[in-house]
Amino acid sequence: MQVKEWNISQVDSHIVQRLVKDLNISDDIAKLLVKRGIYDFDSAKDFFRPDLSKIYDPFLMKDMSIAVDRINQAKKK
Repeated sequence: MQVKEWNISQVDSHIVQRLVKDLNISDDIAKLLVKRGIYDFDSAKDFFRPDLSKIYDPFLMKDMSIAVDRINQAKKK
C-alpha cells in the first residue's frame, strides 16, 4: 500500500508559531489554519466553535429541500 503525504506549501512561520503557542496545536494544524486565512486566536476560535448565527443556511444549497424530503420519506418507510 502506498503511503500518501500531505504537501503543505510555505506559510509565514511567525504566524504559525504564534498559533502553535496560543492554541497549543501542532505545526501542521497551524499551517493548515494559516492556509485557510486564520491568523490569530479569535479567528481560530470562530473556526473551531462557530456561532450558529454565522453559519450559512443549508437550504441555500441547490435541491436541499428535495434531499430533506427524500430522507424524511426513507425514515417513514
